[in-house]
Amino acid sequence: MRKTLFILISLVLCSSFALAEVMPEGYYNGINGTKDGELKGTLKTIIRDHTAIPYGKGSNNCTWFVFYYSDQNAEGYCEDMYCDTWQKFTTPGSAVSGCNIEHSFAKSWWGGAENDAYKDCYHLNPSNSNANSARSNYPLGVPEKEIKTAGSLKIGKRHHDALNEDHYVFEPKDEYKGDFARAYFYMATCYGKDINGNYDATICSKYKGWRVDNKDVGSKYAMQNNNYLEFQSWEQEVLITWHRQDPVSEKEIRRADAVSNFQHNRNPFIDYPYLAEYIWGEKAGQNLDMSHLISSSDPRFIVGVSNGWWGESTATEVTTTLPAATKIIRNGQLIIRHNGREYNILGL
Repeated sequence: MRKTLFILISLVLCSSFALAEVMPEGYYNGINGTKDGELKGTLKTIIRDHTAIPYGKGSNNCTWFVFYYSDQNAEGYCEDMYCDTWQKFTTPGSAVSGCNIEHSFAKSWWGGAENDAYKDCYHLNPSNSNANSARSNYPLGVPEKEIKTAGSLKIGKRHHDALNEDHYVFEPKDEYKGDFARAYFYMATCYGKDINGNYDATICSKYKGWRVDNKDVGSKYAMQNNNYLEFQSWEQEVLITWHRQDPVSEKEIRRADAVSNFQHNRNPFIDYPYLAEYIWGEKAGQNLDMSHLISSSDPRFIVGVSNGWWGESTATEVTTTLPAATKIIRNGQLIIRHNGREYNILGL
């Protein structure tokens, strides 16, 4: 048993080499009791001030340097969410063959200026260059017609009922849909309206909000500037649905901790997934009750299963869905849960 456990721990340790900065104690102080735009605006004040990473490759702490730690698996491959054919990293700061830097929240949506949003690694991803090009500046969504594939993406058109127009969207694989949704929630919070309802002047000054004037820019169909929600209703529904269907994964936690090590801010919707429900979901209009929320680093949080809400039904969920062995990142430390017991790297 001890030998088997040692092998198990050794295997998962191989995938945990990324630099990691854990959530600082008290980081989210001040959000309890807030709601709607006040909650989102308070989160913005917490996460907006961060270190902007130089965009590109070839130097320490550039985008590709971050990717080397945030997006590399145990075998040295780049975990490309846009393509199933993965390539290996070589050295820190070097671009992976056939890949470039993808803005999942398209840079044209704020006019393309090379500002903090342009360089934010929470929404930047290493991407197969062909899939990146095919995806263009389209928003996330489920295509209904003229569907084609590029890498692992589905790209096609859907009908926009309010505008009575068809427009393009892109759909990632099911296992990444929550990752993309939480990146969009982060971007809308970090660079959207502040607590007073004002647009972020350093990001969106050109259009006094998100760009919604041009039919060739996907933000016309996905974003709005009327209130704190940022998204149009159809896009909001897509994002909150994907957020629920694809819970926070081990990969996502590892990636967020690695990005935090460089940017020194957090993605609240990975740390506390249920926060999204208070802004865009079933708890909208209600004051936040932090006593019911658990973070993804909490021992009660089952990675890949939990939604971050702790209530009477949660205990049943835990006992009925617990796998034989689960890797958990808790407060920056690796924990293995096996047959109902927990072990650290010493086997305790």
